[in-house]
Amino acid sequence: MPVTQIDITASISGIHFIEFGLDNDELSSFSIQLWITKTGVRMCDWVQAMGLNFISFMSGDVWVHNDEDQARCNLFGEKRDCIIGVISNEDPLRVKIFDTLEIDSDSEWEVMEITIPASLNYPSGMYSKIPKERFKKRDGYLRAEFLRNMKTKDGTANVIDALSGEPLRGNAIYMKLRNISNSQVRLFKCVVSATKSRV
Repeated sequence: MPVTQIDITASISGIHFIEFGLDNDELSSFSIQLWITKTGVRMCDWVQAMGLNFISFMSGDVWVHNDEDQARCNLFGEKRDCIIGVISNEDPLRVKIFDTLEIDSDSEWEVMEITIPASLNYPSGMYSKIPKERFKKRDGYLRAEFLRNMKTKDGTANVIDALSGEPLRGNAIYMKLRNISNSQVRLFKCVVSATKSRV
């Protein structure tokens, strides 16, 4: 029975990854997924989802991530924050003033960065943030008002502008939410309330 040998080798470094054989008389279908991800000063060899867990191989060791028996967001023995990007672009052709943010979650979050893309009226775009202390629990949700554009007076973000600067205005808004919990956290939804801008 004739067999075809398949050898997968990295084209740049020449490192040999995997070798296997296929029977030429049978129809075969397969796919290979490989991610090379740099984590800190180390190199991750292979990353894969298996069942309900997420595993990676690094330097011959197997690492299981987000297992029920260990702390969440612990990557290769180092505690990391959970950071999620949220985009709100409902009615993207209309310029809006962003009023409030409502988070439905079982844990506290902070908005570490708010970015509004540049436009004709605001060629530098807008920037702000919402500390977790600004969120108040109401009706089971965390709610906070958006602070002002922290780059109103000049191109450098400052706290005075966060309180007295221009309101956040644009077609869409991008936010980075951060959670520092060691346990499993569920984020169900984020609701951005906005009103039509007259400018």
